Formats: sequence, C-alpha cells, structure tokens
Amino acid sequence: MARKRQMTWAELGYRNAGIRAASRGLKFAMAWGLATAELGREPESIEEYAITLEESRATAFRDQQAFRKAFPNEDSPARMNETSGAQERYEEMYHRLNSMKRASAEAQPMVYSLGASPAIL
Repeated sequence: MARKRQMTWAELGYRNAGIRAASRGLKFAMAWGLATAELGREPESIEEYAITLEESRATAFRDQQAFRKAFPNEDSPARMNETSGAQERYEEMYHRLNSMKRASAEAQPMVYSLGASPAIL
C-alpha cells in the first residue's frame, strides 16, 4: 500500500487561505525568524516585531493576520521555523551579515524552502 505524502507548509496555507494569504503568511514566518535572530528570542509582541524589522505597525498586523488565516493552528511562526531548520539558517545569516536589511534581502528565497518543508500537524 502506498504511503500518504505529507503536506507542506505552503500546501497547508494554500488550502486554508489561498495563495495570496499563504504567501504573505510565509513571508511573515521568515521575517519573524529574522526578528528572533536579532533579538535572541521571539518577539514579545507584534509591536516589538514591527520595531525590530523597521516596518509599519499596520503592515506587521496585516502580515500577522495573513499568517493566522493561513496557519490557524500555529500561535507563532516559531514552530514552523524550528522544524524546517530555517531558524538556524536565519540566525547564521543575521550574525554573518550583522544587518537586518541585508539578512532580510538574502533570506527572501528561504520563503520557498520554508513553504516546501513538511508541515508538522
């Protein structure tokens, strides 16, 4: 009997919220991982996340809303980033580049690898 293929984070997000919200939710997960790398811990609030990434509070809330719609069973992107191995790469990237803007630019393609990793349901 054939084994059932495990769903990826991207597939789960698309199923829950459509491609636009899933894409924005995955971008939020990546940015959350970079903020975690800079702070040395998860942001304590969406406001702290916005300040850390130097983005508007409104954009941060819209991105968080897309994440919650796409991944309603996740409290934050931390588990996604940890189980996919992305958090370790964000931290290495941030410390190597020592700049949030440069790390964010370099991390953009990681949204696809994060989305392609198996979803832990």
